[in-house]
Amino acid sequence: MKVVIVGAGTLGLQIARELAAENRDVVVLERNPDIAKGIANELDCLVTVGNGENLDDLGEIGLEDADWFIALTGSDNANIVACGLVAETFSRPKTIARVRSPYFISLQSRKRRLLGVDYILNPEAETAQAVARIIFRGMSSEIIDVKEAGIQLRKLRASEDGRFPGKSLSEVRSSVGRDFMVPAVIREGELHIPSGNHIFESNDIVFLLGEPKELDRLFGYSNRAGLKLRRMLQFGAGALGRQVLRELGVPVLEKGYSRKKVKDKAPNALSLLGNPSIKVIDDDKDVAKQVANEFPDIDVVCRDLSDELLIEEEGVGRADIALCLTESQSLNLVTALTAKQSGAARALAVVYNDLYMRLEGLVDIDTLVSQKSVVAGTILDIVRRANIRRLHSFAEGRFELVELSIGDEYAKAGSPIVDLGLPRGILVAFVIHEGRTIIPTGDTVIHVKDIVGLVLPKEQISKLETLFGA
Repeated sequence: MKVVIVGAGTLGLQIARELAAENRDVVVLERNPDIAKGIANELDCLVTVGNGENLDDLGEIGLEDADWFIALTGSDNANIVACGLVAETFSRPKTIARVRSPYFISLQSRKRRLLGVDYILNPEAETAQAVARIIFRGMSSEIIDVKEAGIQLRKLRASEDGRFPGKSLSEVRSSVGRDFMVPAVIREGELHIPSGNHIFESNDIVFLLGEPKELDRLFGYSNRAGLKLRRMLQFGAGALGRQVLRELGVPVLEKGYSRKKVKDKAPNALSLLGNPSIKVIDDDKDVAKQVANEFPDIDVVCRDLSDELLIEEEGVGRADIALCLTESQSLNLVTALTAKQSGAARALAVVYNDLYMRLEGLVDIDTLVSQKSVVAGTILDIVRRANIRRLHSFAEGRFELVELSIGDEYAKAGSPIVDLGLPRGILVAFVIHEGRTIIPTGDTVIHVKDIVGLVLPKEQISKLETLFGA
């Protein structure tokens, strides 16, 4: 697979790095020669100086045999124009454009090419969906959002469960029950895919995979059913904040409808959270007014987030959940920490690159969401063949938990796992067959329409594509 990326910002750099780790043929086009020179020494791919809006520059990077063209510059117009030029000039590559304009969110669901763009990617929309999923699944720091409703990835320290330390994986499964899988163990910062004779140590971080009800039965109840909230507080009413409100099901005042009609049209998603009262705080008067007009059933406050009286006067400490969604990642972190220290039950902060993700588990913030990682994951899901979708990235991205859908074209459908010819180092973690989750053995048969979960090193992704119908 050959992928051309225009724009070597933090997102473009991450996508290029991940695709190169999967042994793809990657070309990066960057208009700033200093940036291009810097990343050429870091990435195992071709880096070229050029402008994605210039047809001559595009013609020099081998687009005639490229599979994908991904425009990730900081300009919506530049990304759309670049995709349009490629679509008009080259027949083969499919195109992806990162576009921040809220207008394009409504066009994402369309299944046809628009202005030469096959896939429009809106970072705020993707991040809002991730935030909403996390909230509806309880915001537990031990539960990792893997998108698939029928399966759950949970982590615990071995010392927290006396059945693990000093025992092998086979012994634990024999004594606890076999309705779960341990796809990964982190020991002293290194990830291991354990075999049956793996001996657990007290400081091991153990990942448990299974159906939520089975994990609850075997390891104790988790708040997987979601939060029941009375008060929700949101800092930030910009594009991301408004999209999160929509994803949570907050009633919207559509043009031409009365307030009563809005309530009649409201989705029932909020009822899953207990129909909480919602307060949104933003320091921009115009933005606050726009949100108040769009969401008439919530309380909108225009106030400086650094105001030392804000915590007490706005009841931050009484919030069941504080969402920190401003455009400043440092402000989000500080606000989340302050909310927790003031008494808020839970706090979530959005950051815009992975630098601050290193604080996860080290600071008193329940959930950190990296917009860059969310968007990168979406792009990889689109680009990868054989219906492969990333569920979770382990150990700084070196290993992944992925799921793939078995299509009609898969020649070995109806065969047991042991006969699939999977390369060494790939673990089949679960199989979902006709809606039922199976913790597999080598004799488990794989059928058409099954969803198969695997843990594997990133460099094995391309082999997985070949095996399962690239």
